[in-house]
This record gives sequence, structure tokens and C-alpha cells, in this order.
Amino acid sequence: MSSRDENAIELLIIERSLDAAESYITTLRNAGIAVHPRQVDKGKPLTDALADPNLDLILCSADTEKADFNAKINLCLSSCPEIPLIVIYQDQEPEILLQALRAGARDVVATEDPDHMQLVVKREFNDLLVRRELKRTLAALRETEARCATLINNSRDAIAYIHEGMHILANPAYLEMFGHQDMEALEGLPILDMIAADDHNKFKGFLRTEEAGQSQLEVRCQHSGGETFDALLEFSAASIDGESCTQITIRDTTQQDAHLKQKLDQISNQDPQTGLSNRQHFFAQINEAIVAKGGSKEKDWLFYIVIDDFQQIRSSTGIAASDIFLKGFAAILKGIAEDRTLLARFGDHTFTMLLKGGSAAEAVALSKTIHHRVQEHDFSAEAGVLDQTCSIGITRLNSDTSNGQEAVNHAYHACEKARGESRNNTSFYDEQAMQPGSEEAGNEASLNQLIQHALENDRFRLVYQPIVSLQGESRETYAVLTRLIDNNDEEILPEYFMKVAEQSGQMLEIDRWVILHAIRGLVVQRKQGRKISFFVTLSAAALKDENLLLWICDRLREENAKGAWLTFQIRSEDIRAHLRQAKALLEGLKKIKCLLAIDQYGTSDRSEALLKHLPIDYVKYDPSLIEGLSKSQEKQDHLSELNEQVHTHETRSVAMGVEDANCMAILWNVGVDYIQGYFVQEPSESIFYEF
Repeated sequence: MSSRDENAIELLIIERSLDAAESYITTLRNAGIAVHPRQVDKGKPLTDALADPNLDLILCSADTEKADFNAKINLCLSSCPEIPLIVIYQDQEPEILLQALRAGARDVVATEDPDHMQLVVKREFNDLLVRRELKRTLAALRETEARCATLINNSRDAIAYIHEGMHILANPAYLEMFGHQDMEALEGLPILDMIAADDHNKFKGFLRTEEAGQSQLEVRCQHSGGETFDALLEFSAASIDGESCTQITIRDTTQQDAHLKQKLDQISNQDPQTGLSNRQHFFAQINEAIVAKGGSKEKDWLFYIVIDDFQQIRSSTGIAASDIFLKGFAAILKGIAEDRTLLARFGDHTFTMLLKGGSAAEAVALSKTIHHRVQEHDFSAEAGVLDQTCSIGITRLNSDTSNGQEAVNHAYHACEKARGESRNNTSFYDEQAMQPGSEEAGNEASLNQLIQHALENDRFRLVYQPIVSLQGESRETYAVLTRLIDNNDEEILPEYFMKVAEQSGQMLEIDRWVILHAIRGLVVQRKQGRKISFFVTLSAAALKDENLLLWICDRLREENAKGAWLTFQIRSEDIRAHLRQAKALLEGLKKIKCLLAIDQYGTSDRSEALLKHLPIDYVKYDPSLIEGLSKSQEKQDHLSELNEQVHTHETRSVAMGVEDANCMAILWNVGVDYIQGYFVQEPSESIFYEF
């Protein structure tokens, strides 16, 4: 974004008299017109001024010799043909002024008519803004059309465009479906030739109905060789080169390609880089294992495996080499995994493994095997990595384990304990002795003390997860997440300490700590020239704090930061519970240019009411709306309706919890604006995602 004031006119005054130029400026400012004036007469200063890319409007005095005036006019119009040129005259001959208008000047104004000057300047500047916006819109339209054409040409669906019953365009999949070599063989061919003779009347009758412009029809289609097949035709209105036409998408319903179905399942369940199960599929498997276990006394063991010092490896070897290293690491785990072992890539450099029906001794033996194989493997030839190790956390699954998320959390904390002790280490999760964070954190009183200690000694840590546009924007936006650091320098996740902090009245202090450090982080990034913005969460306690708005204003002023760099997000249930306080705070934040978001949006029938009454810029959909989206048409339809509703309020949408490419494709098709989740990147201390 430019740093210039968009409401001020960058004005060039070509006038030899300084007093006359000052009078023009005064005339405009008296009318409330903001101008940034620059006065020149001729020569190199004029040439340099015309080269200014920010120039908005030119006032040229006719009070000079005819030849000199004509030369200035011609130079202005040739150098800046899109910039409005207004001639200021006093006693000039009408023919001179008419010649300037014929050459391209927008208007002529007498020096003794200030009202006319004010009106003309306002009109021309507004027209200029409209022309510039039109230019940007046309460029965006061309880019969108090019992107759509690329998507259609690469689509697996057979798509054609029909005008008055004739083909005018078709993609490669359509040509292949009907046995045509190229578009030249198809152009001008009636669409009726693609329909089996028995269904001609049915097809013609359908085209005459009002629904034909946006509907579906099941008929038998005919290949150029004469073979017929059942097909579903989807019709929608379109335009090609400004001419209205009909888009037809044809799907062959007689051939359910088992191989293609297998590939689609593979895409939705597999990590494309390593070939292992992805995070979403692993959660489904582990939840099935927990349900199947029931009251069984048989023990399963969950392994959480993290590559040691992976960020350092990526920094030293580069992205390409580190990707090769990840594939090699995954191959080692594949070689170790057996029939009763489930294996997945859980995060960027994190893997999970479920050992079914083993003893504690077998779990220990398996962890030792993993450590040994990783250490023994020579990664140097593949990725230039030496002396590689990993840390492993292990937890036991039994009849008391409620769900996969709980099990993974336990294994994660065991792994963090192992990493805190040494490299290449394994640790078991002990429900009695090892509560998340530290041995002293097993009860709320101890955790309260830990939180208070963190507030007093900066023992919180901010991590960042990118929020990425699906609509082509390249803005650098991150969600700010909080971690509590315990006495062993281990991270405690928010789900373990936030509820305790709320109950003890410590949440407001945590909110203020996060806001302050987020602002300071933004200032550092902005000084480096990066246009970064943050999403920061406010709790229910923040809504009830009447002094928070003033406190935020003071922090922004002290840190020399701007409110527009921050988007504050609040849970929808907290807003409903404290609507009056929320409305006052949000309106105040809006006045200092902060952006606003509703978190966990869309699970209530009354969600839209919040958009009607509050100045909201974003909604972040509740993760439950995204979970299982690729496998549920009902969820997709519901999200599509919800997203259309959100857009009617000129509000942008963010989907959280995005775990795979298949889900992302559906969200793009639905029209969701942004995504956030482990598929994009897991939360990290670094702020270097390539947008």
C-alpha cells in the first residue's frame, strides 16, 4: 500500500508567478480541497515534475507567449495523457484557449472565477479516481478470466460453451470424452449431435423451459464413434468475449472409475510429500481404535515423534534439501512400521505412530529401534544432514481415553518433556506425575502460580500461524497464538491453562501481555519494510474491562504503531454473553482503525444478527464446520449458504482447521476468502511464510 494520503490531490501548477500560484492554492483550500502543490514554470523542473508517478492534476497558466504556452500544453499531454490538464487564463484570445481544448485540455478557467475553479478541480479529480478504479477493475477482470480459463482447460470435468445450440469453445476433457482431436473439429457443431437420438426430444423440451439456464439434465450422450453413455449435464449462464452463452458440464455416470476413486481417497487421506497418512486421516483412525477398544484391557501406545532441530536444518540446507530429508525420515518410519502400526505425518516435521496391542516393553523397544535407525541412516548423501536425531513422546491408550485429541495432547507433552531433557530422548506420559507443563502443575493453585510467574517474568511465548488468501491476495497476515512456559522450559498449550486463568481472573492480564508483545513484534517487522498484520484474540474478561480501549490507544502511541495493523478477534459466544460491553469496545476499536473479527462463527442460528449490529470485518468459521467437509455434501451446501450470507454484509471469511488440499479446493469453490490451519503451516515462532 502507498503511504500517500489518498484524499489529497497531488497538484502540479505551471505558473511563473509565485503569487498567482499561491492564490490558486488558497482558492482550492478554501473549498475544503486538500492539495499537495508543486509550482514550476518550464525547463528541467517541469520535465521532472511530469515524471512523478503520484501526479493527479495539472493547472497550467496561459499567461505567457503563445509558442511557450503551446509547448507546455503539448509536453503535459504527451508525458501524462491520463492526468487532467486545466488551463487558467486571464486575458487570452479565445482561439488560444480553444486550441488547448482541441489538443486535450479538460477545461479552461478564468482567474477571476474561483467558484468555477473549485468545481472543475473537484469534478476532474473525481473522474480521475473513477478512471483509475476502472483500470484496476479491468485488470483484475482480465486476470480472473485468465485464471478461470486455465482452471477450465485443466479441469477433469468435460466443459463446453454453447451459443444458439452450437459449440463455440470446449476444454480438452470434453474433446476427449466425445472423441474429437481439437476444437477446430468441434466448432460450429450442434450440441444435439452429442445427444443420443432417443433423447433428442427430451433435450429439446428441456432447453425450452425456464430452468434450462441453471439446472441439470440426465440423458444419454453419444461418442463420435457411435457409442452411447449415461451422462449428467449441468447448465449455467456464461459469457465469452462479452457474448452471452451457456456453459455445459458433462459427467459420465456409467463409468465409476475405481482407479480415480482410489486416487481421490488417497489425496484426501495422504500427505502428498511423504506418502504417509495425513493428520485428518490419522485422527479418524485413532478415534476408530478408541471406539473399537471399548472395555478391552488391551493396551495401545501412541508415539509423537519430532525431528530435533529441524528449523536449523531447513535454514542451513534450504527448502529443497530439507524436503528430501523429510522423505528419507518418513521412509525410515515406514520401514519400521508393521501391520499393527498406524503411521502418519502429523505436522511439518512431526510424525505420529499408533502401536496396537503391545506391552510397555514393546513400546520401549520400538522407540529404541526408531532412535537407532534414524541415527544410523546416512542423510548426508540425500540432503547434506549429519548426526540426525529425534525426540519421542509416548502415551498409553486405554478404556479411559476419551478421544484422539486427548491422546495426541498427552503424547505431545511427553515429547516436549523428552526434548527438554536432551536430544534423541524418549519420555512416557504419566497421568499421575506428569500433568501438562510441570510436576507442580497438577492442580489449579499451582497452575495459577505458574501463570502469575509468567506474567511477572515474560514467561509466555507467542507463536504465529499464517492466514492465507484463496482469492489471490498477497497480504502477510498471521494469527497470534499463546504458549505458557513452565519451570522446565516446556510449552503448555492454551487448552490447559486458559480456563484456569479465566476462573482465577488472570485472563485480562494475559490479554494485555499478548497485545503489547504483538504490537512490539509488528513494529519490528514494519521497520524491516514488511507489511505484516496480526489477528489477536480478546477474552470475555477484555470485553468487561472499561479501561482496555484507552490502554490499547496508549500502547499504540508509545510503540509508534497503528491500529490498522491489528485485527482483534472475539468468540461469538463471548460477544453474545456481553453484547453491550462488546458493542462499546468494538466501536471504540473501529475508531482507532483496528479491524474486527468474530471467532468460532456459524454454529448458532442467530449468527447473522451479530453482523447486522456490529462493525465486523472478518468472521472465522468454527472448526466444526470445516471438519469432514470433503466427505459431506450437506456440510458443503451449508457452508456455501453461510458464506454467501457473510458476504452480503461485506464481511470477509476465514476457514480454520484446514488440514488437506481437498478441503482447501472445496473452500475455494465455496468462495471462502482465507484459510488457516496445519495444511498451510503449523504454529511457529518464525514469521517467514511465503505468501
